[in-house]
Amino acid sequence: MTVPEDPATTPELPPGRIAHQEGILAVVALVGLGIRDGSPLAGLAPRGQLLAGLGAGSGAGLLLALAGIGLSWLPAGRRLEGIQRGLLGTWTGVDGAAIAVLSGLAEEALVRALLQPMIGLVPAAVLFALLHVIPDRGAWLWPVTALVFGLVLGALFARWGYPAAATAHILVNLIGFLRLTRRPATEA
Repeated sequence: MTVPEDPATTPELPPGRIAHQEGILAVVALVGLGIRDGSPLAGLAPRGQLLAGLGAGSGAGLLLALAGIGLSWLPAGRRLEGIQRGLLGTWTGVDGAAIAVLSGLAEEALVRALLQPMIGLVPAAVLFALLHVIPDRGAWLWPVTALVFGLVLGALFARWGYPAAATAHILVNLIGFLRLTRRPATEA
């Protein structure tokens, strides 16, 4: 799908389509982990204390989300936010929350739990960035941001395991989606 240069004419991505895509990523990750480790659960295990990892993931997720919000002060960040609002269109907060959870779980299972141990942190972060490329030159900041965030998520995974990386990813997406789906009081 081609995304137009004008964010006002960006076609909405139905949440069901995104859920389907993320479901496919999750299945690929689980099958790959099962083949590689003999059980999909082995690659999804925490490293060290689960609560400490969840705390680290929560803290990192909040910091990354704040950094993402801070990018909206830049012209490229405002342009990207407009494109993203167009892609979400009429999504509700519930749509955003559901996709935030599903995408955080699925993408971290695929990129971090399955691929990062095989290809390394930097190549996994580059792959994660490529998953965020859309055909609109105005959205160049999205994969760049995803690359930086992917390095942080990869470091979380390396230290604390999948639960920490997935928690951070879910929080980044949740805060972002809820912010992007929020309607001004005049539209409510």
